[in-house]
Amino acid sequence: MKWLSVGTVVPREHRAVFATYGLLVVALVVRLAFVDDWTVTRWAVLLAFVATVGPDRVPEPTARTLWAGAALFAGLSWIVTYVPELWFQIAFRLNHAENYLWNANVAMQELPFNDGAFLWRHQFEPFTSIVRWIYLNGFDMVVWIPVIRSLAACDARSVARYALGAHVLQFPLIMPFYTMFRVDEVWSVLGHPDRCLRGWSDETRLNLGANCFPSMHTSVAFAIWLLSRREKSKVFRIAMPIYAGSIIFSTVYMEIHWLVDVAGGLLLGVASVALADWVVKRGGPRRQSELEPPGAEDPALPAP
Repeated sequence: MKWLSVGTVVPREHRAVFATYGLLVVALVVRLAFVDDWTVTRWAVLLAFVATVGPDRVPEPTARTLWAGAALFAGLSWIVTYVPELWFQIAFRLNHAENYLWNANVAMQELPFNDGAFLWRHQFEPFTSIVRWIYLNGFDMVVWIPVIRSLAACDARSVARYALGAHVLQFPLIMPFYTMFRVDEVWSVLGHPDRCLRGWSDETRLNLGANCFPSMHTSVAFAIWLLSRREKSKVFRIAMPIYAGSIIFSTVYMEIHWLVDVAGGLLLGVASVALADWVVKRGGPRRQSELEPPGAEDPALPAP
């Protein structure tokens, strides 16, 4: 059965599955919003993107894939909540032990145009405020938007691709670079004030601001850019890359990353998407509608 037309009656047992799935997803999103202290603006941006889900809904999701998608979301939420804190502890120890193989700050500063000053030298405060918001909120939101949208589409495979390509696989790929090379944020090296107004102490600046190559804001956003271009919704295929691109732009405009960092982030994004595709391909068919033949034990459910 395809997505329901007007007047179609959903069997009681199927209604229970979809209702439970919906409540679980909503509960996970609300928990995430509470932990991250989402603002009204965050909610508005999320809902605007989720509203484009129609063309990408899976026609015949199975109960098994619904639970798989919810489980992936719960796991990603845990990773995003707790793994960064683990990395902050590692960064603190690395900085104080001075175990980097190469402090590249001088080389980064001497490379022509690498500071991206042609983008940030002349600033307009209202525009800067918008870009500041994009940078400070973009690292997580650029992932949550397509993941939650894929959950609304009952598409566990897309949830897996977005989660793996834009976060889960990127942490182990990027760790060696962060542990071997010290690259501080542009404003810190140049002696400028922090345009993001984060109120960092010198110790925090030297700890958390010392892991810039490659730019993970860029790698995460570019992975989402690449994956979002595969969706059916024309609006989403245009709007999501624009949002992801604005995050990449913000990393330079706010004097966070060097252009070399951004280039490294783009390459990491390509590599992580390719690896995510490889993992998901070996996990099963690309779309849930391909999963179950007629008469299987876990039959396809009509959409609510």
